[in-house]
Amino acid sequence: MEPVVSSTHGTLAPLVAKLTALLADECGRLKGVRREIRSLRSELTSMHAALKEYTKQEDPSDQVKAWISLVRELAYDIEDVFDKFIKRIGKDNHHGGFKDFFRKTARRLKTLGSRRGIANQIDDLKARIRQVKELKNSYKLDDAPCSTSSHAAVDPRLHALFAEEAHLVGVDGPRDDLANWLVKEENSSNKHRRVLSIVGFGGLGKTTLADQVYRKIHGHFHCRAFVSVSQQPDIKKIVKDVISQVSCQDKSKQDISEWDEKKSIAKLRELLQDKRE
Repeated sequence: MEPVVSSTHGTLAPLVAKLTALLADECGRLKGVRREIRSLRSELTSMHAALKEYTKQEDPSDQVKAWISLVRELAYDIEDVFDKFIKRIGKDNHHGGFKDFFRKTARRLKTLGSRRGIANQIDDLKARIRQVKELKNSYKLDDAPCSTSSHAAVDPRLHALFAEEAHLVGVDGPRDDLANWLVKEENSSNKHRRVLSIVGFGGLGKTTLADQVYRKIHGHFHCRAFVSVSQQPDIKKIVKDVISQVSCQDKSKQDISEWDEKKSIAKLRELLQDKRE
């Protein structure tokens, strides 16, 4: 898999930036709080670096996926703690600009005991971070070889294509949004080709989501095909898979197993001639 910004990777980066901004202002300069926030940021930065490496794996192990899930939940909880913290100490302070906000924030920390509250919450978060790090070490994730695919191997994403729809959670909203975007010009005379990219870590459900979108809109098209392409694709096999799906006549697929790549491409062009809508 090419290095991409996954949901977890994309959550940690702005979270680290948020803590950095907090440290740069006066509410972070109070004794104790600044030190704890800096420590928390350091741990998250380390996790962020690890996540960057895992994005390079085409098919992360189940243990890597489980660890990524833990990091994702932890990141959400950390962001929630700091969002509530800033909202609480900044209540009724809507004027005066950014610097004035943090000057008033510092005073509120001293007088309202917010410093102790946030420090305790940070301690709890750091304890969870230690647990996540210990799991990473016990799983020996850094020692696990990166899994790469070859055209002769079974594509590890294929199981997602057979997922029972009843078992899918949270897919309806994204599926409907993407499907509507893809077919919104169906009744327009000005039609354009549309390309949709779904990116993220292995195991996040990209293939499942793509398959659900395809199932929802395939009836809008006379010719359609759904194929899975690995990092080292077998072009001949991919073209033949497309031919098998777009051809309605069995005679078009006779002896398809004996076709070379050139003949397969020529046949596909023939099948799609004058069928661009």
